[in-house]
Amino acid sequence: MIYLILAAAVVTLALLYKFAPSRKIFVIICAGLVAVFVTSVLVSERQQHEKLSRAQLEELLEQQKIFGDWYAAYQKDIDRLDRNWQSYHNIIDGLKSVDAQNFNAEAFHMRLLDLEQDSIEEQLKIHMLAAPSKLGIENRELVELVIRKTQKYVDAQTKTISLSAKVAAPPVELENLKLKLRDIMIRESPEGLFTAQEISTIRDALGD
Repeated sequence: MIYLILAAAVVTLALLYKFAPSRKIFVIICAGLVAVFVTSVLVSERQQHEKLSRAQLEELLEQQKIFGDWYAAYQKDIDRLDRNWQSYHNIIDGLKSVDAQNFNAEAFHMRLLDLEQDSIEEQLKIHMLAAPSKLGIENRELVELVIRKTQKYVDAQTKTISLSAKVAAPPVELENLKLKLRDIMIRESPEGLFTAQEISTIRDALGD
């Protein structure tokens, strides 16, 4: 568009220079044409900038939605892992108030087996997680790091529960079981799942 205006202006100037009644009129007309041209350039650049800004905003909103959808689903997975881990501690802590006469080894073992199955199912889901393919590469790499941390966490969690279920298989002696379970918790319990830095970096990058 700008080039068409420029070409038209050049042709017009050439004709005016040839047919203008005086140089003063020619200069005035030239000044007017220059003003029109400059205004056209400024308007065109502003429109182009606005168009680019809209495209950038749409892309940003799309990226926010992609990450937001993934993170909402991921958070549900984490909630289930937290519930499983809380259930594990509730089961183990329940032994503190039980004496040998009232200890039901079969029921205790069954509770751990049920929890182990739930934990294995969640472990499989976590190992199927993937970063959104349409997310920007830098943010996608951060999501992949979050996933790897979560997989390491769930592996340790499931191992702790599985080992606890194994040593709780009847017949067991209560005090000896307590010692074994405490040892497993000390050795095998997962470290905390720390992903706040990665999530915060992604959100900052997306202006979320």
